[in-house]
Amino acid sequence: MNYFIDDVKRVDLEFVLSLNQNFLPAVGDSDLTEMNHFLKISTYFKIIKVEEKSIGFLIGLLPGKNYGSENYKWFSARYDSFIYVDRIVIDRKNQNKGFGKIFYDDLKDTMKDKAGIIACEVNIRPYNKQSIDFHKNYGFEDVGTKNTENNKKTVSYMVYHI
Repeated sequence: MNYFIDDVKRVDLEFVLSLNQNFLPAVGDSDLTEMNHFLKISTYFKIIKVEEKSIGFLIGLLPGKNYGSENYKWFSARYDSFIYVDRIVIDRKNQNKGFGKIFYDDLKDTMKDKAGIIACEVNIRPYNKQSIDFHKNYGFEDVGTKNTENNKKTVSYMVYHI
């Protein structure tokens, strides 16, 4: 399969937002204003294309960025060197085909001299079995849990040592 990973550009944001919104509540609700903010503050904001068609994206931030996420703040309070994966989304038609691993391999290679760990959170309430299984199989380990969004969700904080 012919694929490539590229930096997200402003022209890609409508696709990114649409895909994001199709995966609520597994990922956070968003809007174009927030996606534009990610474009400014993200260290890694990339899109993956197969046969020239966009099928997914990954947003990653290093410490010290102007981002109010309580999950990002949780990692910032505990780790000095990390790349925080705010979200990774692959369209349904292309899931379970290795694109999540391809994205993480690219993130790991890109960040190996900039961050000690890849950090993320995964919903355990509501239970996101697919994401939990994916991250554990990749080699992530649990480092904490927290109730978030006024107790509507519980997340597992996970890290992968680069």
